Amino acid sequence: MRIRDVDGVCIADIEKNVVSQSELEKIKRIFKNKSARKRIGLNLQNVSFLDYDFIHFLKEASLKHKISIFNANTDVYLFLFISQADKYVNIYIDCNDFISDKNSVVYRRFKLLKSA
Repeated sequence: MRIRDVDGVCIADIEKNVVSQSELEKIKRIFKNKSARKRIGLNLQNVSFLDYDFIHFLKEASLKHKISIFNANTDVYLFLFISQADKYVNIYIDCNDFISDKNSVVYRRFKLLKSA
């Protein structure tokens, strides 16, 4: 996991296909130390699966400050929607939208369709 500070925000690039326990601990420390001063964004470009420990952390963190995610693939979006965890994070399409705090994905209208 790479951590970088850009234009008053903190970005954590998750490089594996799942958020491991060690990375989750690092994210918790970053959130604890920097959330009062900076917005925190998670680059989920490579992540294809989220576990319930990560969702639980998002829920707890949203009580203080919301964490933002961006570059997530459709499987991650769908998992957040189905688990109703999308309300705990701010979702952006890419890094530039997160840094500028514009074009947040607000109206997420996913539907589960039964295929014929």
